[in-house]
Amino acid sequence: MSPETVTLLVFLVGVVAIVLLTARWRWHAFLSILLVTVAVALGAGLDPDQVVACVTGGFGQALSYTTIIVISGFIIGEFLERTGGALTIASAVLRVVGSRRAALAVALAGYIVGVPVMCCDTAFIVLSPAIRGVSARSRVPLPMLALALAVGTYSSFKLIPPSPGPLAVLTLFGADFTRTLLLTLLISVPVMAVGLAWARHQTGTAPAAELPDKPPTGSPDATPGLGAASLPAALPILLIVLKAVLGPILDPAGLVGGCLDLVGHPVIALPIGVFAALAVNRRAGMATMTQWIAKAITRAGSILAIVGAGGALGAVVRACGMGDYLGRLLTGAGIPGLLVPFVLAMALKTAQGSSMVTLFTTPAIVAPLLTGLGIAPEIATLATLAGALAVVHVNDSFFWVVTRFADMDVTAGYKSLTVLSLLQALVALGMVLVLNLVM
Repeated sequence: MSPETVTLLVFLVGVVAIVLLTARWRWHAFLSILLVTVAVALGAGLDPDQVVACVTGGFGQALSYTTIIVISGFIIGEFLERTGGALTIASAVLRVVGSRRAALAVALAGYIVGVPVMCCDTAFIVLSPAIRGVSARSRVPLPMLALALAVGTYSSFKLIPPSPGPLAVLTLFGADFTRTLLLTLLISVPVMAVGLAWARHQTGTAPAAELPDKPPTGSPDATPGLGAASLPAALPILLIVLKAVLGPILDPAGLVGGCLDLVGHPVIALPIGVFAALAVNRRAGMATMTQWIAKAITRAGSILAIVGAGGALGAVVRACGMGDYLGRLLTGAGIPGLLVPFVLAMALKTAQGSSMVTLFTTPAIVAPLLTGLGIAPEIATLATLAGALAVVHVNDSFFWVVTRFADMDVTAGYKSLTVLSLLQALVALGMVLVLNLVM
């Protein structure tokens, strides 16, 4: 057996070990990935100095770009949740679309709120108080609206940057932000459509809610208007897109071009969104807003630890020269390269339930293999996001959030939400395959 084959087997055992440690034995992903990284490095024959260099270098490199982006995104989401801004955005969508298309309106509201809130569980919980009233007014079954809301929040949280998972995936793969954003928006349309179709199919005969609509929590004075609610999340995206569109036209040495080059970079644009959130919510007081920021940073810390550990694993994979070897094997076997990140992400998501662990771990494993796999960073990003859609079941908190709100038992949850997530993943994969052919 060749040394390359031994290294590959050690690597595959390490991937299985990560799944088992996080899913079966409930280890934190940071410890699981770090332990496997050291074990794989030693098993592949790296000496102690190389192991230390890979761990420290890979850890630091992964965090050097991602830390500011992830923390800023969590802060913006925390502000939207605390101030009721997410509910303001959702109410505006409901007014525009209308109660006759209540399922579509609820899905769109979830889709829009799912990006800035940075968590599909939170987005669902924030919007759920309005769903019973919408069901009662429109006579649309409550389980259908619950699934529609799940479709919207889950799709945008898992597919659309600057949600932290997709943003980290494209960053770790080195994909172009604007191009990837446009492609994820394109993919999200059929993913949403199949989700809504399945929701209607599964819940068309369920009863509508009989409870009266409840007003959103908080006073009107404390709840931001639509402009104030949207600004912190919309402004960074606008700046990044403007840089991508106008950057090639403007002179980077000029005042306008230089400023746009600065503020349009994600590392600067996301913190600008944070300062926008501070400005529009200044009535809350700096002491209160500081507490919100501290809470967001605490939530982001766990994710960043996983990012760093994943970067260390990626550095070990590169040091072992595994990418070229695996690429030659897959090419010889006729396996499309884009199926590797899709299958790995799907396996991790199904096994251990955490979307964030899946989205941060998969690029760490696959990024060093891209050259051998023969796929562009954007395609690798899309394939990873598609795989991470499947499947939602009992080891995922989102499963319990949705089923408990919709009064579903576990069997009904599997038939509705679990199958729904699988259908969404397969549709997304089909779109990625088509895009890979035309790009």
